[in-house]
Amino acid sequence: MSAVFRLSIGDFLAKTLYFLAFIFMARMLGVSAYGVLEFSLSILAYFLLLGDAGLELWATREAARGRDIPALAGRIVLLRLVSAGVAFAVLVALLPLLPAYPGLRVILPLFGGVLFVQALNLKWVFMGRAEMNRVAAGLIIAQIVFALLVFAVVHRPDALLWVPLARLAGDLAMAGYFWRLFRRRFGSIGLKTGGLAASAVLRPALTMGLSSGLALMSYNFDMVLLGFLLDAQHVGWYAAAYKPITVALGLPVSYFLGLFPVLSRAFVAGETEFRGIVARSLRLMTTFAVPVAAGGTVMARPIILFLFGPVYEPSVLPLQLLCWAAALIMMRGTFRQALNAAGQQALDLRAAASAVGLNVVLNLLFIPRYGIAGAAIATLLAEVLWFGMSAYLFNRRVAPVAPWPYLLRPILAAAVMAAVLLWLSPVYWPVRMAIGGTAYFAVLLALGDAEVTGWLASLRKVYATRF
Repeated sequence: MSAVFRLSIGDFLAKTLYFLAFIFMARMLGVSAYGVLEFSLSILAYFLLLGDAGLELWATREAARGRDIPALAGRIVLLRLVSAGVAFAVLVALLPLLPAYPGLRVILPLFGGVLFVQALNLKWVFMGRAEMNRVAAGLIIAQIVFALLVFAVVHRPDALLWVPLARLAGDLAMAGYFWRLFRRRFGSIGLKTGGLAASAVLRPALTMGLSSGLALMSYNFDMVLLGFLLDAQHVGWYAAAYKPITVALGLPVSYFLGLFPVLSRAFVAGETEFRGIVARSLRLMTTFAVPVAAGGTVMARPIILFLFGPVYEPSVLPLQLLCWAAALIMMRGTFRQALNAAGQQALDLRAAASAVGLNVVLNLLFIPRYGIAGAAIATLLAEVLWFGMSAYLFNRRVAPVAPWPYLLRPILAAAVMAAVLLWLSPVYWPVRMAIGGTAYFAVLLALGDAEVTGWLASLRKVYATRF
């Protein structure tokens, strides 16, 4: 599990740079131009999934299971290049159907160049081999290049066209890093047409990819629909509410990326080891998910005003609601990865489809009536369904690991934390958050939480060894 944490920390640093760059752009571009940017990225995300076709996740699992890496890489790169070409063609064909926002139909094709860079990215090889230090380094390289370019050139609304070029430069730097590393480790790669049959690869990969696509719809379909039903300004406000959520999910998302190959190997090793890792992961995620929901509800307003300024105040209520959705995403992540690692991607797909179907219907009903708050409510209710289905299907069809025993202590500790945050409302918000976080972990320690006591024991061991 230490390799997973190394990836989590590296990806967190990369996402922090990304987050700071977007905070900077939100202020430099203004609400409307920033809304155009976020709407473009929301659309692009679907084409990135189409261009990948689930191949990265499938290939990561196969690399973790000991597949011949050079042969696997040759097949995967070729298939992803073909998929990228199809996705780019569809993107260009659909441009006339998009809202006529200023610059949108120029920057989206520029962003589309990332599809081909993604196809050449060999990050999945090193994730499958659990070389998480290398993966983290590649992620950080991409975000350093992107952030530096953004800080250098995006200083007014008409600089929006530079953003896709900065993104393309960052992704090229990351792909080049992994390509060079691959050549050192495995030699040159040939884009072979033999080896694994395309149908044998695409069938399970597309199932995983469809599940990931549905996860994306649950995450940002509301943003896309806001762009069609309302205007770019509402997209900008809603995107601002999502940015702290993106930071909160940064560590868990990268953690789950690293957890997947670990679970894949453990499933092959045996049920006891597999269940143990699932239980430990679930306990860890509940420890961090519950305070995100409680703390985010109390601290949403000062966070939005500090990061984005008073013009983004309509983002406060959506952020409060989305904090609870983020907590559910963290808790269901372990079940999702475990279902896929166990070869039960069809069950993961069933849960995803049900939740996304609910999300779409509720967004269509709530956005016209309640605006961005309605979009956040729809997302939250869909995540409640997804978490419940993932937990039920895993326990029923794979292994009994119930989440409920791990929730009681974090809920009690988070209630104390929220009370402390409210009591300290006159205090500057970063100080309030630091004190509230300390109170949360202190209560967990007093309640004998296994995760926190384990961390404390590890710290004592390190201290005793060094001093």
